[in-house]
Amino acid sequence: MHTTIVDSPIPLTFHILATTHSNHVLMVRGNREDGDQGWVLPHGQVPNGRCVILTAREHLIATTGYDRTLAEIYASSPRTDEQGTLIGLDLVLDGGHLPELPSNDPKGGASWVPMRELHEPPGLYQYAIIAAGQRRRLPLLVNGDRPEAAFA
Repeated sequence: MHTTIVDSPIPLTFHILATTHSNHVLMVRGNREDGDQGWVLPHGQVPNGRCVILTAREHLIATTGYDRTLAEIYASSPRTDEQGTLIGLDLVLDGGHLPELPSNDPKGGASWVPMRELHEPPGLYQYAIIAAGQRRRLPLLVNGDRPEAAFA
């Protein structure tokens, strides 16, 4: 059984939600849904032939300097165009819940942002934050199995 997605007709996009007990979220500078620059969750697209979890972990390390286990999801959402045709799938991965802010700062362009400073985050982020607060996670499965990278 393959847990690496060799070829996908739709793009798979991951977003990583890492939080702290003091209600901070690990964010990076990027384009928001409205096209303006601002704080967004670390995110990226999974290239064909790559594992979702391994790709997300590598991206998180590259953009923030943090390495987290990313084997569970808080939210997922199919994306459609104006006519309702499926054009992508977004996943919000659980980047962990830390008891306090880390003593080491993230890489440049990343920061632990207080949740109260997130003005009108996208719906997908809102649902993921609610799920994180309730610790309601689901395993990330491909073909009914966990990708091997989930155990790295």
